[in-house]
Amino acid sequence: MKLRTNISRAFKQKNIHKSLKNKTLTYIAPMRGVGLTLIGMCIIFFMSAPLKAQYLQLKSKQEVAICSGMGLYTGINFVIAHNHWGQSPRTWEIPVIDAAAQYKLQPKIAKISDVTAIGTALASGIVALSLPNKERNQYLLLTTQNVWITANLTQTTKLLMARNRPYTQESSFISTKRDDHHSFISGHSSITATAATTAILMALNQPNVPQWGKTAAYTAGGLAITTATLRIAAGKHYPSDVVTGILVGVAVALINTKIHEAL
Repeated sequence: MKLRTNISRAFKQKNIHKSLKNKTLTYIAPMRGVGLTLIGMCIIFFMSAPLKAQYLQLKSKQEVAICSGMGLYTGINFVIAHNHWGQSPRTWEIPVIDAAAQYKLQPKIAKISDVTAIGTALASGIVALSLPNKERNQYLLLTTQNVWITANLTQTTKLLMARNRPYTQESSFISTKRDDHHSFISGHSSITATAATTAILMALNQPNVPQWGKTAAYTAGGLAITTATLRIAAGKHYPSDVVTGILVGVAVALINTKIHEAL
């Protein structure tokens, strides 16, 4: 009787395992999607002809308006989060794209993704050091705006979509008060993407950037992609979280940088 009960439990556990799609991550699929996104980014960058004049032109009224708007936006996000006005966390997947999700939390990989995210920020900062004082201040202000805008958009999307993280679907998962369930979109991916994109745009279009500054910018791009891939491998995000985050980060950098281009 005991043997029959054990067999029954094993059969049920196996079905739960399958229903949750709790599988080992297939690295090829997510890397293919992220890789295609990176190629698209490179095409956009290299198709833009480098400008011979100063690349950026900041206007005080415009910068005050943008920063004030972002400050107000941040306040709204805080009120929404504080009052729990977003939807209750729920689970949903995008067919095909999310088939390679990792459903078991990998804390070590998650910590490595934090390190590569910090590395992206440091590499972007090295680009600033390669610029003359005036261009450096412009670049730092632009990067701050891009990161701020992207962070606000990411937070709003997380609250509205309220998507559970993949690892919460693991059969042995136990929820605690420290769990952050908001998965869509990936903040690590969106913020590192916007920082790296801003750096690469500067490296391509600012004529007085030395070679070591350009190398730092491209390094930031590589670290951003690495961060995004590791977030999938860690069970923190679905592939669709990461790809969408990259697209949002790149779009913010391209649009806001275009607004600040010298005429």
